[in-house]
Amino acid sequence: MAEVQLPFLEKFYPKILNGTKTATSRTKRYGKEGDYFVLGNTKFEITKVKKMLLCEVFNNLLKEEGVEDEFEFINTWKKLHPRKGYEPFQEVFVHFFRRSEN
Repeated sequence: MAEVQLPFLEKFYPKILNGTKTATSRTKRYGKEGDYFVLGNTKFEITKVKKMLLCEVFNNLLKEEGVEDEFEFINTWKKLHPRKGYEPFQEVFVHFFRRSEN
């Protein structure tokens, strides 16, 4: 179990801290099951990392990603990836996490 640096947009901090954002999609793997990251004074454990297509995240994990709707998901993705944009069949690593009990 290792600490990893998993950066987030500041707008997501409240949703992570209150438990409504429980997953984040990334173009690379940041950690593995059992690793953890810290946000503020709170530790979060990565419970699973799953390779998925971005369209699968779009179709199935908007709530877990902490976005209100499809529009917010695509716009956030495009903002973070301005050169490549939103490509539905891009493979991403979905990091699922929860507040750590340790």
